[in-house]
This record gives sequence, structure tokens and C-alpha cells, in this order.
Amino acid sequence: MLNKHKNHRFLGVTAATSLLTVALVCAANISLSVRAELPVKNILVQNTGANEYFQQGLSLAAQQDRAGAEAAFRRAIQIDPNLAEAYANLGSLLANQNKLAEAVPNFQTAIRLKPNVPEFYYMFGQVLYAQDKISDAVESFKKARDLLKKQGKTQEANSLERVIKSMTK
Repeated sequence: MLNKHKNHRFLGVTAATSLLTVALVCAANISLSVRAELPVKNILVQNTGANEYFQQGLSLAAQQDRAGAEAAFRRAIQIDPNLAEAYANLGSLLANQNKLAEAVPNFQTAIRLKPNVPEFYYMFGQVLYAQDKISDAVESFKKARDLLKKQGKTQEANSLERVIKSMTK
């Protein structure tokens, strides 16, 4: 089942897959604690800049402007190195350009920053699979499946379970 997806685009801002229903990875998911202290306001200003570049990257990717989207995601990361969604979307862009080795550390960073996002593990698994690192891909898919189950997304978890079984036969 996964073989037919190997030649397709990776999950991310411009592609979807029938295996997993993926919400857009976006900056709106970022929650910042807001206090009236001046240092917090400074952080919010910095994050606003990162979010603006992140949103620009999403928009440019949707318009198929890969170079512009890549530059915007890189700028968002430069402003806010903890913006996991920017790393994941940059990784997806790179993977879609067959820059798999460059995509890997971006997914690893996204996972390190937000280890409870199943879509990050799934996208990372796709890259590993495309690199013919089947056992590593299966492990990443299993982590995605387990998180989906934990989050009550049973249908997506079951779809991913079928993929995992087909890979391990």
C-alpha cells in the first residue's frame, strides 16, 4: 500500500495523503503564555515576526513557489528556533524536491521540539522510507500510530497500522 505513495509528494503544506488526515501544521497551534511584563512582550514581538514568515511560507508553498517558501521557513526558524512547524514544513519542501538527506534533520528537530505531533513522525517516516531505511521508517510510523491512538484518532491509526503491516511482511 505504501509503495504507491512512495512516488507521491510528502505530507506537508501542499500535499495530502489518503493514509492520514493531516491538519495543516500552522503557527496558530502555538500557544504563548501572556503576562504584562516587558520581556514577554519582546518575545511576542519576535514570535510575531517568525509567525509572519511562517504564514508567508505556507502561502508561497501553496502557490508552488518552493524557493520563496523555503526562504520564508528558514527565516521563521532563524527568528524563532523553537518553531517546530517551520522545521516540519521546511523538511516537507525539501523532501518534495528529493533533498531527502537535508529534510531529515528538519524533521528530527520538529520531533524534538514537539514530540507529541503524530504528523511529524509520519512525514519523517515517509522520508526514511524514500531513503530505503525501512526499519527506521516502520519505527517512525509506529510512533505516529501510537500518538494517533492516544489522541483518539482511531481511523487514522488503523490506516497507518495497515501500512505498517504491509511493510513488515
